[in-house]
Amino acid sequence: MRDDFDSKTKHTLALRVGHRCSNPNCRKSTSGPQEDATGAVNIGVAAHISAASPGGKRYDLRMTSQERKSIDNGIWLCQNCAKLIDSDERRFSGDLLIAWKQTSERAALLAVENSAPLPGSTQDEDIELVRFYSQCFDRPAFQDPFHEEGSMEAFDKAIEDTITAISTGSLRARDGVVLTQSKGKSYISNLQWRERMDVIVDLLRATRSRYSLAVQKGQIHIGPEHEGRRFYHIRDSQVGEWMNSTRSEIIQLFSGLCEEVGIPPLQFPRHYRKSKYW
Repeated sequence: MRDDFDSKTKHTLALRVGHRCSNPNCRKSTSGPQEDATGAVNIGVAAHISAASPGGKRYDLRMTSQERKSIDNGIWLCQNCAKLIDSDERRFSGDLLIAWKQTSERAALLAVENSAPLPGSTQDEDIELVRFYSQCFDRPAFQDPFHEEGSMEAFDKAIEDTITAISTGSLRARDGVVLTQSKGKSYISNLQWRERMDVIVDLLRATRSRYSLAVQKGQIHIGPEHEGRRFYHIRDSQVGEWMNSTRSEIIQLFSGLCEEVGIPPLQFPRHYRKSKYW
C-alpha cells in the first residue's frame, strides 16, 4: 500500500516554493492559466523524497507510514524533474533532494521579502558582480572530482571562503589576505539573478554540512598530520558521488547565469587541476 500525500500536503508543498520546480537547475513555473477563464494548468508533482512504498526509489524501511506521507518527506517538482530524480537513485539522493527543497523554500521567501531592487544599482554593475563571483569559483574545489582532492581540510576551507566571498564581496587567500574586494550578492538589483545566487550559496552551505556529517560518521577518515599534510580515505563512495553531483549542480546553475550576462561559463570537472588551494 502506498503512503500518498493528501491534497492539503500537496497544495502546501506547491505554495512553499511559489509553485516553482525545486530543482535549482530548473525552477520552472508549474502553474498558469487555461484559455478557459475559470481554469488553471498544473504541471507540478508532489514527489516523495523517500519512496511511498517498498521497491520505490530511496525507500527507507525505518520510516513509519505517517512519516512517509508527511510534508517533510515531500518535494515539489515539475513533471520532468519528478521523473528525473527516479532515474538515478544514487545521483539524486535523499540528502540532495532535501537540499533542493530547503534552498527552493528559502528562494521563495526571499522573492517575497526582496521584491524591489536596491537603489543605485544598474545592470552593468550586476554584470560586474557576476564576473567577480566567477573568480570566486576559480579554485580546485570546483574543478576536481572529489576523490582527486589533495586535502579535505583545504576543500572545506575553499567552500567556506567561497560562501564568504559571494556573501560579503571579499575574496581572500587561504592565509586571510584579501585578493579582491567587491560587493556581496545582496547588492544585485536583478531579482532573478540575486535569487539564483541565494540558491547557490545555500547549496554551498549544504555541501559543507554534508562534508562535516561524513567526517563525523566516519564516511571520510582524516588521518593524523604528517609532514604538514593529513591523509584521508573516502570510505563511502556515495559521499563522493553526492559531492560531485552537488558541485555540478552549483556550477551548472552559475554557468547559466554567466551565459545570460555574456561571460564564459564554467565547467565541472575541469580537464586539468591546479597545484594548490588559495
